[in-house]
Formats: sequence, C-alpha cells, structure tokens
Amino acid sequence: MPKKIKKSHLLSLLVIIFLSLGWIVFELSLDDIKGKENVVKKIYYQAVRIIPIKPAVKLAVPYHHQQHALSCEVTSLLMALNYKGVKVTEDELIQQLPISDPGSRRQDNTWGDPNLGFVGNIDGRMPNTGYGVYEQPIYDLASKYREAKIITNGTLTDLITELGNGNPIVVWGVVVGRSRDISWKTPQGKIITAQLDEHARTLIGFTGQSDNPQLMILLDPLYGEMRLKVADFLKNWELLDKRAVVIY
Repeated sequence: MPKKIKKSHLLSLLVIIFLSLGWIVFELSLDDIKGKENVVKKIYYQAVRIIPIKPAVKLAVPYHHQQHALSCEVTSLLMALNYKGVKVTEDELIQQLPISDPGSRRQDNTWGDPNLGFVGNIDGRMPNTGYGVYEQPIYDLASKYREAKIITNGTLTDLITELGNGNPIVVWGVVVGRSRDISWKTPQGKIITAQLDEHARTLIGFTGQSDNPQLMILLDPLYGEMRLKVADFLKNWELLDKRAVVIY
C-alpha cells in the first residue's frame, strides 16, 4: 500500500508542477514571526532559486545561516566580511557588538536605541523581547576588519555602483515585505522608527543593465539566496529609511 504524501511534500510537488508550466507565485505568508519558518516560505525560496537567471553582477559571497533568532544583521555582515577574506565567526562578532538595552520593551513603550547597539535579547522575539540593531553599530563593527561606508536614504544607483565595484552591501528591510509600525521612545525621549519583522540581508548582485536593473539578488540569513524585483526591493528597503553598510 503506498505511503501517504506529507502535506509539505505535496506542496513542494505542486510548486514544481507550476514551475514546469511556467507559473510561479511570489507572494509570501504575512502571518509569520521573524525566525519562525513555515512551509510556504520554504517552498517560495526553494522555488525562486530554481528559476534560471543571467545576472549582470553576482558576487560569490559564501552563505551563512544565522545562529540566533535575531542575529540577521551580524550574520549579513559576517557573509560580507567572509567574501572580503576575513575569517571570523558569528559569535565572535556578537561578542563585540554593543548592547543598547538587553531587556524587554517597557509597558510605557520605552526601549533602547538600535542606532547605539542591539536592542533586546538576540534570542528574543519581536515586538517585545528582542529587536535588532541599525547601521552605525554594524559599521563600527565592520570597520574593525575592513573599510566600510554607511548609506542612509540611499538610491538604487548607490547600490548598483558598489556591486559593480565588487562590494557586498548589508541592507535593512523586513522579512516578508509587510509594514507594521512598532516604534518606541528611548528613556531620553528619542523616537525610534521601527518595523515588525525588521531584517537585514546581504545584497550581492542584480540582473539587467546597470542603468535598468530588473532583479536584486540577496543572501537572506534565514532563507538563503533570494531575488526581488527592483520595485519590491525598493519598497522593502524604504520601510527602514534605505539603510545600508558597504563592505570594502
């Protein structure tokens, strides 16, 4: 008697059939928490890697899966540093990363400053027990090993130019492209712009022409290689003020 096909295997089979017919679904589930994989996301990322592309630029950045629930920024930096010949581990980078506030979000909606250091527990969960870190601390950490540059409110041209010169880029956005404001104030009254499922990835290439790119190619610390249409990438990037750190 034949074995029953698991639901996850059946979904994978359906995706393969759709691909063979020239169909592909680019929508992701919007109900997930960062760090929690599900079948839909796994199949999505497996599927987009099957589709052949001809990149104009694709840096051979080695992939590394993040080892903690919220260590995406450090892991994205790690991949870029490894590409530039730096031998360092994720935990070694984490040990050097400044901490702004290791505790949970307070009931009066005050918390730490990700512009100064990591906010929350790196093994915590958004939106209340862990968050992340923004570009300045990652730049400072990167500068211990290689030259680096901060980009804020950047442009697509900025990114394409750096990729063309062989430089990987840590970029900020959110996991699935949705937008939900979870901003707070620091105890000193500074407003922190924040998004649920804040996430960092390593930008490694693009397809199309440099003056008309079609897809942006990234290494996602949770899901591996991913490709986003330029418009989708920009929408995601804009959610957190188009932050980036270039590694030289």
